[in-house]
Amino acid sequence: MDRTELERIWATTAKHLNAARAQLPDVPALGLDGATVSGFDECLRHNEMELALDELEDLGLTNAPPPDFWRHLISAAESMELSERAADFKRKVEDG
Repeated sequence: MDRTELERIWATTAKHLNAARAQLPDVPALGLDGATVSGFDECLRHNEMELALDELEDLGLTNAPPPDFWRHLISAAESMELSERAADFKRKVEDG
């Protein structure tokens, strides 16, 4: 995979991650494992997309976001070719 393709994937993933972040409360509670929005931002700044996904997932578990939050995480996981993670998020949407 060349650098241009990698940057395209990063941009697509970041778009989905930021859209999910927008579904959280303005001041979200800490994640179960200590995830924070600043931790998410830091991961995103360094193109650590899977770690950013982890932070958002943890925040989602404590903040009861709407189903669109999980849908954006599905799209982010799919963009990173993390099919098992995408399937986990799909279950969260289905379980409501």
